[in-house]
Amino acid sequence: MEKGGDDTMWDVTLALSSKVPTYLGDPSFKRRLVQAIANGKTADVSLLTLSAHIGTHVDAPSHLFEGGKTVDELDLEVMLGTALVVEFIGQGPITMGFLEKCDIAVSEERVLFKTHNSSLWDRPEFQNDYVGLTVDAADWLIDNGARLVGIDYLSIDAPGNLDLSVHRTLLDNEIVVVEGLDLRQVSPGRYKLVCLPMKIEGSEGAPARVILLPE
Repeated sequence: MEKGGDDTMWDVTLALSSKVPTYLGDPSFKRRLVQAIANGKTADVSLLTLSAHIGTHVDAPSHLFEGGKTVDELDLEVMLGTALVVEFIGQGPITMGFLEKCDIAVSEERVLFKTHNSSLWDRPEFQNDYVGLTVDAADWLIDNGARLVGIDYLSIDAPGNLDLSVHRTLLDNEIVVVEGLDLRQVSPGRYKLVCLPMKIEGSEGAPARVILLPE
């Protein structure tokens, strides 16, 4: 997490390393020097091995729908603009009933969920007690104008939801899904979101650099 300058900036992106947890079955992050100054070469050159869904990342519709938009086809405008950080306290999941009690305006285009998940990032193993959303919560967000939904762990679906129905509901409606946010130092409220996934042609997702700025 970084803050700097007169205007505070929150870097809510996980630093990639071999210690970053990965979703079950996904490959871990690896970096290997294939050329090193220490070995007499002119420059250091690293070879990276990583999943498109490592750390802080964006899911595109083609993640679950053949022929759906790929990450390089997503509208950047959706990933730039005012975002509401909503704090959920408890074990979850996040339901429609919870959302109905929140101060979420109609046509709130970007909603990020801060949960106890953010405290799990110091654990290198995948944690099954994370908080995710229910399908009725996803439907509620769509009905209320959301275009981007983010959460502070590796899946927007609640644990055990192996059919990925929340992913399917959101992505089928071309809602941008941002996972793996680090919101430990962020308070609830509105911010300016900058979310820039790597432009990987044809990919169903990509790691992203995500920052929040004062509204």
